[in-house]
Amino acid sequence: MASYVVNSAIDIALWFFDRATREGNNIQAQMLQRLTYISFGIYGARYHGRRLMPSVFVANELGPIDPNVYRVFEEGRPKLSKPSLPTEVEDFLEGIWGQFNHMSTDNLTKLVTQQAPYKTAIGKGNLESIDGSDIISGFLSPREPQETFRSADGRLVQKWNPKNAKPS
Repeated sequence: MASYVVNSAIDIALWFFDRATREGNNIQAQMLQRLTYISFGIYGARYHGRRLMPSVFVANELGPIDPNVYRVFEEGRPKLSKPSLPTEVEDFLEGIWGQFNHMSTDNLTKLVTQQAPYKTAIGKGNLESIDGSDIISGFLSPREPQETFRSADGRLVQKWNPKNAKPS
C-alpha cells in the first residue's frame, strides 16, 4: 500500500480553491490552510492513520499552516493544471467542503487551535512542526478508540467483553 493517497498538499489545496471558484467564491488563504489541515487530520482518523498527502504543518501564530501551500498560493491560484485525484478522494473532499465551507475562517481557526497538537507545537515556538500522527489523533472521536472495527455494512463493532454483557 502506498504511503500517501495524493501526491501533494498542493493538489488538495487546488481542489478546494477550484471548488470555491465553481461556487463563485474567493477562498481566503487562511481558510485554504484550515481546510487542508482538517482534511489531513480527518482522513487519517477515518482511515486508521493513512496519510492523505505528504505535508508538513507548522504552528503559526494565526494557526497551523503548510508553508509550501502558503508560498504557492500567496498570489492566488498558481498556474497549475487541475489535479487528478482518485474518485474516493474527491468524494471525501466534497464531504469536508460540505461540512466546513459554511464556517468562518475564525471559527475554523478556533476549531484547530484548540486541539492539543497545535497547542503543543505553538508552545515550543512559532513555525514549530506539528507531528502528523498527532494531527490525526486530534481528529479522533474521544469515544472511538484508534483501533476500530466495522461490520461488512459499515457499522461500528465493539469487541465483546463478558463483563460488559447485558443479562438476558
